[in-house]
Amino acid sequence: MTTPTFPELPPSGETGNLAPTIDAIAGGEFSRSRLTALSDLDRARVAYLRQRWLDIPETERHALLLALAELADDSLDFNFNRVYRIALDDPNPVIRQLAIGDLWEDEGGDLPAKYVHMLQEDQSDDVRAAAADALSTACDAIAAGDTSTPNKESIIELFSNLIQDPTESPVVRRRCLGAIGAFGADPRITDLILLGLDDEDQTVVAGAVFAMGRTSSDKWMPELLEFMQSEDAELRYEAARAAMLLGEADAVPELAQLIYDPDAEVRAAALAALGTIGGPAAVRALRQAGEDDEFEEPEIVEEALDAAMLSVNPLDRQP
Repeated sequence: MTTPTFPELPPSGETGNLAPTIDAIAGGEFSRSRLTALSDLDRARVAYLRQRWLDIPETERHALLLALAELADDSLDFNFNRVYRIALDDPNPVIRQLAIGDLWEDEGGDLPAKYVHMLQEDQSDDVRAAAADALSTACDAIAAGDTSTPNKESIIELFSNLIQDPTESPVVRRRCLGAIGAFGADPRITDLILLGLDDEDQTVVAGAVFAMGRTSSDKWMPELLEFMQSEDAELRYEAARAAMLLGEADAVPELAQLIYDPDAEVRAAALAALGTIGGPAAVRALRQAGEDDEFEEPEIVEEALDAAMLSVNPLDRQP
């Protein structure tokens, strides 16, 4: 990763006296007033922060992103996306990866091209995997007919080459498979999923399992039901997530078993899937779990049950 270059500083009068905030953050001060000063930055302040970004020590830059994300989660009044965009060019790969994750709600038309560049050029496999994952949104938009995002053929070609490259990082191939699943109607995607399922690396197999759900095709249900019984927790987890995306009631009996899985992440995925799929059978399974005093996630069960109940006829909602 090359050290980013920055434009000249804007006139000090245009920066809204942002200098004390940056100096304080560089010194490790993350008070609410300092953080909120970075919300909804205008162009001049963005340019100033970009110029001074590396004046903030690496440890504090990392802590800053974590603090901003926490504050943004707590309140819808703040928007730090322009800070996260600056962090996409940070020399530290952990910070770049955090920035990609923090921008998950940003629908800016420039981001897909940035993520494509990072997927192709970044030196960190984790950053490249995060960029591929972030491109899932662009793939969804393209599949829905959005012409403002990168060209479908160029995305398929890029992802296809990465997926089929045995020297490529398994985590990158996994995320590429998940993203490209949005084009499930294309027969090339079926071939890539089958290739992934046959891979020697289980990380890639897990990506192919999740991609089945991203295709929105119920033709994959027999395979998903089989993976729900896998001895590997990661594959059971991805199968539950894929089933949630497909929304097929045929998956409910297997998912009802997975809510008692020994792995906590598998249980959470199964509960979320049952809540999303809904229907009387899902409601019954969730109610039974809610009545189990030894069940370890009562709050998650309640949330899933509330979601599942929305799909049930009011006359059938009584226990």
